[in-house]
Amino acid sequence: MGWKLAAFLLALSIKYTNADCTCYEQANYTGFSAPLSNSFETSDFSACFTPCKYVAYSGNDTFGWGGLTINWGSVKDNSGILQIFDGTDITGIPLIQVSAGTNVLSGSTKNLIKSSQPRITITYTQTGTEANNYNGVIKASSGLQPSTVPITTTAAPTTRTYNDPTFKYDPYLITHDIMIVVNQKTSGGMAALTQLNEIVNNTVMQLYTTTDINSSTGSRLSLASLTPYFPYYSIRTAIWESSAFDVVNNLPKSGISIEGNIDTALTGLVKLAYTVNNNSSIATRTNVQRSVVLFTAEWPTTGANLSTSYVKKAFDDYGVNLLVVGFNLTDNEKTALMGGASAYQWYNAVNTNKTTNDAVASFVNPYYFNDKSAPNFWCPMYHPTSSDNSSFTFQEPYNYDGPNSTTGQWSVSFDGQTGRYCNFASNQYTISRPDNADGMNVTVFYELEAGKDFLNFYDASNNLIASFTGYDISSSSFYTTTPVLTARFTSDNQSVFRGFNVNIKPNPKPT
Repeated sequence: MGWKLAAFLLALSIKYTNADCTCYEQANYTGFSAPLSNSFETSDFSACFTPCKYVAYSGNDTFGWGGLTINWGSVKDNSGILQIFDGTDITGIPLIQVSAGTNVLSGSTKNLIKSSQPRITITYTQTGTEANNYNGVIKASSGLQPSTVPITTTAAPTTRTYNDPTFKYDPYLITHDIMIVVNQKTSGGMAALTQLNEIVNNTVMQLYTTTDINSSTGSRLSLASLTPYFPYYSIRTAIWESSAFDVVNNLPKSGISIEGNIDTALTGLVKLAYTVNNNSSIATRTNVQRSVVLFTAEWPTTGANLSTSYVKKAFDDYGVNLLVVGFNLTDNEKTALMGGASAYQWYNAVNTNKTTNDAVASFVNPYYFNDKSAPNFWCPMYHPTSSDNSSFTFQEPYNYDGPNSTTGQWSVSFDGQTGRYCNFASNQYTISRPDNADGMNVTVFYELEAGKDFLNFYDASNNLIASFTGYDISSSSFYTTTPVLTARFTSDNQSVFRGFNVNIKPNPKPT
């Protein structure tokens, strides 16, 4: 009788311990990047054990599965087995079997195994109850015989009636290549991750999306999440081939308890997804803005120093903007995150405690619509002046890569990779003629979207005296005697090019 009572109490204890233990993937999955991770406690995302199984479907009968990678953290039960079956039948021999503690790396034998069906079944079991910690992914790619069932699609409209005063303009007008990144590590547990996903949902569902690399309208989307093992990210949807629904349906359903490295992850994602190369299916578009948006409910003390030179250099080299959207960050976390933005002025950051359209508008309006409701470090005005007033220069973007003097020439042909100006620009520069000058010589180098983006010059009476659109790589010039010269640069919502440089030299009065 005593041993039966002890066994009953032990079973009750195990059941109680695992009462909130949830499988990482809690339902069947459709997409191109099926996640593999340990079960977790819903309160704090710590590892736990419960048997798990789900079916992953690529969503396209010509796409099978392969490229498995998996990293094991702490292993407390060596009996753990991850099995992947080809199809939905799990009674036969698995396609791939991985024992606890055995990492599967890129290029290894198990990494190269491919399924023969668009559906696979993933299971994890072990004989003991202690928790193992692991994280991995298996990806879908083309190569299977096409289905005989025709597939129909309906294109989203490019125009609509829109009158929501929350946003400065209709979010359908945003034209970006946007990589959505979700940090699964949060001290707020499942509640915080759920709210974070809700912000992402309310963001992407506002957009008009496209998968056409040649399109000059609409936003192309990708989704990634942060992971605790190198390269510290996992691609969750097809790069630049994802709809808003794809992003929402593939948002992480559970968190992680091990810290990764945000700096390394973001740098790797930029280099992976933002290369200008028309021969690649994951190439970024040449003449659109590009942005990585990291959604996070915590800001770590290590591995997240965005001011590190190699992080900024990667974003500059690939012509990409960074936005960090924090949710319910602590005061210390906000200081660590947003203090860097003020000091280095290259990435934008916000913190919100809402998940509604108001939260989305708090970063869409100032950064995507450039409405000046907050400083936009993607598009800072650059206006250096000589110490003796012998010349004045202004340019956009701040890292303009063209000539910077009246004798300069465009040293590098525009390839669409590096610095470009921003959409929805409306910037004004004012130059007062020095007292010892009777006029000003103005030289302009520019490469702008013809007929859409303009650099206009006005005299002191607000009369238009010069207007530039399109491009002139050998410089244009004019002379004016106005005592105050005003330049206004405006751009629309579509194509962006390299920008402009203006040099103004006062003409001294005769002595």
